[in-house]
Amino acid sequence: MSSEVSYISSPEFYSLGLYILGSLALPIHIFGAYCILFQTPETMKRVKWVMFNLHCWSCSLDILLGILGQPFIIPPVFGGAPMGLLHLLDVDPGIMVYMMVTIILMVSISTGAIFENRFFLLFAERSWWRYARYPYYVINIALAFLYYVPTMMGIPDQQVAREWIFKTYPQVRRFDSEDHPIFVVAYDSVARDWIGIRMIISVLIVGIEGLIFIILLVWKMKTAARKMTMSEKTLAAQRAFLRAVYMQVSIPAAIMATPQIAMIVIGYLNLNTPEMNSIAYMLMSIHGASATVIMLYCHKPYREFIKGMLRGKLRRVLQKWTPSVTGT
Repeated sequence: MSSEVSYISSPEFYSLGLYILGSLALPIHIFGAYCILFQTPETMKRVKWVMFNLHCWSCSLDILLGILGQPFIIPPVFGGAPMGLLHLLDVDPGIMVYMMVTIILMVSISTGAIFENRFFLLFAERSWWRYARYPYYVINIALAFLYYVPTMMGIPDQQVAREWIFKTYPQVRRFDSEDHPIFVVAYDSVARDWIGIRMIISVLIVGIEGLIFIILLVWKMKTAARKMTMSEKTLAAQRAFLRAVYMQVSIPAAIMATPQIAMIVIGYLNLNTPEMNSIAYMLMSIHGASATVIMLYCHKPYREFIKGMLRGKLRRVLQKWTPSVTGT
């Protein structure tokens, strides 16, 4: 690594930061999975597996970004240097990029699945949607696993691509090293534009689907309240659950989307720096951990379980350190 690169802007600092964040997040993921599997009450059993599905994909994204992949993005190159454990195992960088973008889309699909599940269980179990939801999920999953295939097929010859980027952007050579060579996803402007278009279309499709189910849920619940086809107790419970899900989804989504949007805007202004990209990806790497913490806090059964567990530990500590008094 060239001495021109400060430690804070270096791939090594970025990698160390991600390893620290990933190590802190891992026990949170494991505890969250335990709570979903073993502390979900009977009243939530029909939403248990869609919550666990979202949790698994969110955790997978955190682990990939924070420990396994660690893509060090180098603007203005459409690519970067892999720093994580998979690179040490000689996994092809193109495979790592494919895994990352696929998991990001699966997180979005799994988020929408929670709202679809609520809509189906409350209002559509005996409708045509009972059958249509299966091809709906097959198409969505196929979209997640196939939409990046054209990009993978179009990855250029790395020797030619690297020569081009070093000639066009000589300043990025300082981030290139024998241990962590820069991997170029695309350097042709047309190819880069098509990658962006496919990404925007995929995100819009999944986002609109989730929004449709949220709108349907709100509309149907208002209709049920007006026509009194659902008890007030049931409506209150469903509203409380949805509020918890909104918090569980919206705050981590903001943590993930805000850096990406900021990077796009800054990129158009040609103000990107490696430091900014590193901070953005570090924030993205705690997306799943933040979602888990919010889930444990917002859903009452998990919150009560944690409170009881903490009270029990506090009681044991107090009993251990309180001196016993004996009479004579």
